[in-house]
Amino acid sequence: MARSVRYSARFEAFPDGQRFTSEWVPDDIAPLRSILILPPFGEEMNKSRRTIALAARLFASHGIAVHSFDPAGTGDSEGEFGDATWARWTTDVNVAMARVGQRFAAPVTLWAIRSGALLLPGLDRVPDDVLLWQPVTSGDAFLTQLLRLKVAADAFAGVEGTTTKQLRAQLASGETLEIAGYELNPALVLPMAVVNLQTWSHPPRATAWVETGLDPVGGPSPASQRVAEAWSAHGAAVALKHVVGEQFWLTQEISEDVAIAAASVSGLESLSA
Repeated sequence: MARSVRYSARFEAFPDGQRFTSEWVPDDIAPLRSILILPPFGEEMNKSRRTIALAARLFASHGIAVHSFDPAGTGDSEGEFGDATWARWTTDVNVAMARVGQRFAAPVTLWAIRSGALLLPGLDRVPDDVLLWQPVTSGDAFLTQLLRLKVAADAFAGVEGTTTKQLRAQLASGETLEIAGYELNPALVLPMAVVNLQTWSHPPRATAWVETGLDPVGGPSPASQRVAEAWSAHGAAVALKHVVGEQFWLTQEISEDVAIAAASVSGLESLSA
C-alpha cells in the first residue's frame, strides 16, 4: 500500500562544516528500513537529482525512510569542490550513516549511485544490505574518463599534446586540474583511482544491483557481471538486474528514469526477504 510521504530539508553540522541534507519519510508509520544515499559527483550528481528524488519518494511511500546529503564541497553544502578530498567524503558518509542509524529504529541500507559506489570499501562499516544504481566499478577507469574530457577540451581549444598520462603526472605532483568546470583535487581523485570493486574482499552480504539503458535487449555490463561473480565467490548474494530506461546521468537535458526506481522497490523488498 502506497503511503503519504513527508519531505524535509535542512543543514546539519558535521565535524568540519555544514552539510545540506534531505529526507523522505513515510508519514503514517515508523520506517521499515532506512536508506542513506551515496551520490555520484560532478555533473552526474546534478543530472541524477530528479530521478533520485522520484525514487526516494517512491521508496518512502512503501514505508522506507530515505536520507540524502551533499558531501563536502558539493551541492549546497559548505566548502569548494576543489577542496574536497576522498577522506572528507568517507568521513561524511560515516557520520551520516551513524546519524541515520540513530534517527530511525530500522536497518540501514546504503544506496550508492554511479561513483558513489567507490566510497563503499573505505567506510568504517558497510551495512549488510546495499542498493546499487549503475555503479562505477573501477576508480582508475573512471578517472581516465574524466581526464579524457580534459584532453578533448584542450584539443577543441587548439591546445596540442595533452594526454591522460601527462595529466596523471600533474595530479601525482600535487597539481589540481580543472575539468569540465570542476577543480579536481589530487587528494580526491587519486585515492578514488585505487578503488576497484572487483577486488573488494568484504562485499555486502546482499546487494540489489540495478542498471538501465534504452536497449530493450540490453543487460548488465561485462564489468558489472565480473564484479557480481567476484562478490558471489566471497559468499555475497547479488541480484543483478537491467531495466529499460534513460541513462539520466548522461543526458543533455535533465531526465527521469521511472523504470529504475520501480525496479529498485522490488530489489529492496528482496533484501528484506
